[in-house]
Amino acid sequence: MSNNNDIKVRSADNKAKATLEQFFDNGVFTEVNSAFAEGNLAEAVCGYGYVDGMAVCAFCQDISESDGAMSTAQAKKLTYIYELALKIGAPVVGFYNSKGARISEGNVLLDALSKLLSLSSKLSGVVSQISVVLGKCVGTTALLASNADFVIKSEDAVLALDANAKSCNCAAINAKDEAEAIDAAKALITYLPSNNLALSPAALDVEVNAASDFMSAFDANTTLELYKGSEASATYLARLEGNVVGVVNTTGKALEKDDIKKITKFVKFCDAFSIPVVTAVDCEGFKCLGGAKKVLSAYSEATTAKLSVITGKAVGAVYLSVVGNSDFTVALEGATVSPIKPEAAAYIMLGDKLSIPVAEQDKLIAEFIANDLSALNAAKSGYINDVVAVDDLRARMVSALDILSSKREAAIPKKHTTV
Repeated sequence: MSNNNDIKVRSADNKAKATLEQFFDNGVFTEVNSAFAEGNLAEAVCGYGYVDGMAVCAFCQDISESDGAMSTAQAKKLTYIYELALKIGAPVVGFYNSKGARISEGNVLLDALSKLLSLSSKLSGVVSQISVVLGKCVGTTALLASNADFVIKSEDAVLALDANAKSCNCAAINAKDEAEAIDAAKALITYLPSNNLALSPAALDVEVNAASDFMSAFDANTTLELYKGSEASATYLARLEGNVVGVVNTTGKALEKDDIKKITKFVKFCDAFSIPVVTAVDCEGFKCLGGAKKVLSAYSEATTAKLSVITGKAVGAVYLSVVGNSDFTVALEGATVSPIKPEAAAYIMLGDKLSIPVAEQDKLIAEFIANDLSALNAAKSGYINDVVAVDDLRARMVSALDILSSKREAAIPKKHTTV
């Protein structure tokens, strides 16, 4: 959709405009406030257009104009694009590349920035926000960038409050270069709803994987991993029967600080935009009590559809935090459900029966875990809903999320949680 105000310029004319061209469909967007601040670009280009058919508001700092330094004029331009996004219910994508701020503007700049940061915070949970850091992003500008739901950072980019400080490692996606970072932003947008009252875009063409494990249950070639780097957990946006879901996959180890941080942030984001959360549970616990408390809070507060799949061990606090707060729970054959570590439970429950040679002890413990702590045994007692073979997992997940699509759960009236 275009009109006579649409602009399309050659990359050589303006780097910021060229970046936005690469981001928007067909290289076309409508620039707003182009003549603001006495005819200059106010160190940023702002506009709106479409990405994969979805309306998106975006801005790009212009490194060729005063090194992209944040100024009162730039802050006002960005404030306008945030206000526009709120009015039309569209995501905001910011491309950052600047060398600080115009300190000479003093308190006037601080006042303009405080209003911009406040507006960004108020938009949180209303429309999605993505920051793409392509160069230096320091000081108060870094605070604005990190305030987004997702940060995408190119390899040589710097995101820090202090120019001499180590770059923040809060990126959801790390890209090799600018082109890959822009492509990552375009890909991420295709999973997100326009706002908190809209549905995520559904895919019409669905390709099914050969069943082999939990992750193969999702549509083929649709998993987008966020916050890579942990061996204990992984988070993804994915599709199941064409519909967007958030995926938390625990992989057998105890959850550490970084796992807790990304899982809680991800679950809260999915809940804010009513994206169903599917959690694979294979975890023996948490490294700290504080982490267990935060995960428990995130899952219990979330009113979006929640489906748990016990793929390995669901033990103690992990069971209580995740499975205990799910709407529906299924387990794969051979999975284990235990209030404490399975081996410890076996030693306690078997008691004097373990007064036998060590080799025979191991066999007896294994039999106890396989029988008494099996998912099948938990299902018979009514603690989980079903036990399925991996071949049947996809169909069971589709069925559960389909029935949960009409879920209505009102949160208890309060301002916010204190956890």
